Amino acid sequence: MSEYTVVVTDHDFADLSIEREGLADLADVVELTGDVGETVDDPHETLAEADAVINLRYDLDADAVAALEDCRVISRYGIGVDNIAVDAASERGIPVTNVPDYCLEEVSVHALTMWLALARGLPTYDDSVAAGEWDRGVATPIHRLSTRTVGVVGYGAIGRAVGERAAALGADVIASDPFLSAEDVADDPATLVEFEDLLEQADFVTVHSPLTPETRELFDAEAFARMREDAYFVNVARGPIVDTDALADALDAGEIAGAGLDVFPDEPPAADDPLRDHPKVLTTPHVAWYSEEANEQRRNTVVDIVRTALEGGEPYNVVNE
Repeated sequence: MSEYTVVVTDHDFADLSIEREGLADLADVVELTGDVGETVDDPHETLAEADAVINLRYDLDADAVAALEDCRVISRYGIGVDNIAVDAASERGIPVTNVPDYCLEEVSVHALTMWLALARGLPTYDDSVAAGEWDRGVATPIHRLSTRTVGVVGYGAIGRAVGERAAALGADVIASDPFLSAEDVADDPATLVEFEDLLEQADFVTVHSPLTPETRELFDAEAFARMREDAYFVNVARGPIVDTDALADALDAGEIAGAGLDVFPDEPPAADDPLRDHPKVLTTPHVAWYSEEANEQRRNTVVDIVRTALEGGEPYNVVNE
């Protein structure tokens, strides 16, 4: 019997071999549920035994956090912590940690790939050729990237990585972030502008903001109406940042040219979700973060954070210090 118990609320791995091997000498690793985001009728007995909790997308609300009797850390396999009642954890003195840097390359490249595909008309041309056509005009006009402006909403680590890659391809880069000043981006390729100005100027708008009360449905009907009619919208951040009904309406009305979506408010989207197979939308199943290397990195980082906490050290990557 190990000294400690680590509860993994949910995961999307074949098994928990990395977690069990990494903590074998210290803790028993227990699964609350093996399915991503699945709820449990009565999780409190299992959570009450937890000396540490590892979380993916399970809803660790205030009630669930209250069940943690002697928990030293809640560590999330990812960047965002919007599915964890962080304030409730803070009140109980429980550090909440994340892995902020495990997929910077993957997410920035995925966003770039989406808007490059849209910029070059690849989905439209692919469908056209598959239908037996051979017509350059189905996706025109197409412009040089060096004549385009990329607008990055949320200029944190991932937003900066996107900006650097877009600038390397010759695009002008503008960014909006309420927590930054012009001095903060003085050495970056991006020019800081107000959110409304970004919407009006950018040929490509790409979202990299966290999900907070302030960013929930940040992209609503008014935001899409401000965008250029030939602009493309890409979201690889969080689904609820976008009012998807407003996005569908904007696409149908020709207010914007198209969109690339890796995330939806409800995942997977319902069969009747108009964006799921919309002819102007390129979709992927919440995989912008993914590579084998990124997956291994986030798991090893979480194991190291949990080990540090259980051995009496100060956990790192704490979001509620």
